[in-house]
Amino acid sequence: MTRPSSVALVLLGVAVGLPGCGVGGGPAGEPVLLRAEALTVTPSTGPVTHVQVHNPNAATWRGTVSAEFPPGWKVNQAEQSVTVGPRQTARVAFAIERGVDAADNRYPVRLTAAGGGRTATREQTIVCASAPYYKPTIDGKLDDWADAIPATFVTAGKRTTISTYWSRRSFSLLVAVEEDALVQPSGNGQAVSDAVQLSLAPHDAMTPETPSGTCRRYEFVLVPAGEGGRCCARIRPGESASLAAEARPLAGREVEGAELAVVRQGGLTYYECAIPLAAMPTLRPDPGREFCFSLLVHDPDGTGLRDWGAAAGLWPHQRSRLAWCDFPGAKWPDEPPFDNKIEWGFCSSKH
Repeated sequence: MTRPSSVALVLLGVAVGLPGCGVGGGPAGEPVLLRAEALTVTPSTGPVTHVQVHNPNAATWRGTVSAEFPPGWKVNQAEQSVTVGPRQTARVAFAIERGVDAADNRYPVRLTAAGGGRTATREQTIVCASAPYYKPTIDGKLDDWADAIPATFVTAGKRTTISTYWSRRSFSLLVAVEEDALVQPSGNGQAVSDAVQLSLAPHDAMTPETPSGTCRRYEFVLVPAGEGGRCCARIRPGESASLAAEARPLAGREVEGAELAVVRQGGLTYYECAIPLAAMPTLRPDPGREFCFSLLVHDPDGTGLRDWGAAAGLWPHQRSRLAWCDFPGAKWPDEPPFDNKIEWGFCSSKH
């Protein structure tokens, strides 16, 4: 299909994208837009977290930015001075000197920016977005995922939970999709079906602004088939961004060595997958290293497109038609998905 122009949950999750977690940076006309990034290691380990400050205006903005974290947390500075040029984004660091890990992986944050006689505020619920070191067995049994750090977001009342691991040889993920039914592709693979689409990239990668730009991400589609399925590559670093608009066949793009199990349990569809790191040579995982990760769930017979970028609090102007590739059977909304360059981390363990 051509893209339009323009859990009994086995795993413990947290709903991101509930009231107070909207995707916008505030009402139109605010002096700056604010966004708290996800934590990439657990709060108890004393991470440095960041607040993004975007100036949408034609004049430089000068002011202060403060961040309030959950009760009992201590940060090195409650408020910092910031200067942001016209239509630029600044990234302000806050070191957490004392934090407490929440069992539900839910951390409310209140942000305030004050300058030029005006104030902007935003409330978010962020998560620890990180992949502990472990190699699960991809068998659909799900008992290997107790030491993951699941993050859950809600779309039209249905939950999606993302859990990730890494090892020296593979990147693994478990996606639990709450849905009424699993729609599998027809024999020719052209009919609309459920699928999971994911993107990984080095932490400093950017999405091209024009189709003539060069891609820096690895993108895959997980397509179910019985209790298994296919993990197919869509685009790789060095390829033209213009490929995103082409519904290229999945056949012949299967990732060598990838494993995928798809099972249904109690109203949930679980996609359990391991992708060889040999298929993503520029990623280079190591404990403490950040990377970019995002995910779309295609649920055409239910909630439609579910977008981790919305749950992660990206701003409306961060939607991009070049951020995700089309593929046969995909059903896209009129509005493009959000960008896929969202913070995630590699860690040694969740403890």
